[in-house]
Amino acid sequence: MTINSHVSIFEEIRDSADGRELSERWYRYKVKQILGTRGSFRGVMGDAEPHNRSSRPKWGNMNLFWYEPKTAKKLPYYDLFPIVLPFKKHRNGFTGINFHYLPIYMRIKLLNLLDAGYGDENKGRLQVFWNDLRNLKLARPIVRRYLAPNVHSLFLHISLEDMFVGVLLPVEKFYKGEYRAKRGVSSRVVWNDIKGIMYGT
Repeated sequence: MTINSHVSIFEEIRDSADGRELSERWYRYKVKQILGTRGSFRGVMGDAEPHNRSSRPKWGNMNLFWYEPKTAKKLPYYDLFPIVLPFKKHRNGFTGINFHYLPIYMRIKLLNLLDAGYGDENKGRLQVFWNDLRNLKLARPIVRRYLAPNVHSLFLHISLEDMFVGVLLPVEKFYKGEYRAKRGVSSRVVWNDIKGIMYGT
């Protein structure tokens, strides 16, 4: 199945779900079915509605973007295409939680916890701050700071109703080493490392 160029993956899945309560398995299958070979950062960004993309992150939304870390060679690994829920603004960027550092089942668990406590369906946003996250074991190890000059794309804004689909998108790409000579790192290696930090193993 190919993506309809006039309908984003988020709209297509919403239409297919038709307001029904469906399983995680259904959503994961549907994401894979719709994206097909275009399950990449560029595919998702190119498919998105123009009004959901901008040069700045949107607070209360997840934001998908392309990022080159300033200190790439000093990091054990980094995510080239983060999906981040920002919670603190800085003069030259922002800090947020990057869901890609968690395996799928943990992403969903954290998203459900945050939605239950801080989701605003009327405004379509999930507004959280550090004080809301500091005691959440799932959130602390995935906090990252992002510098505005190192963002190399527009931000795709993912509102509350589409965040479940957002965390299922297979767009995470982990690397290590200097950016121009970066080497790939398996998602499973990153997730196991994060779980070790989380549980002190």
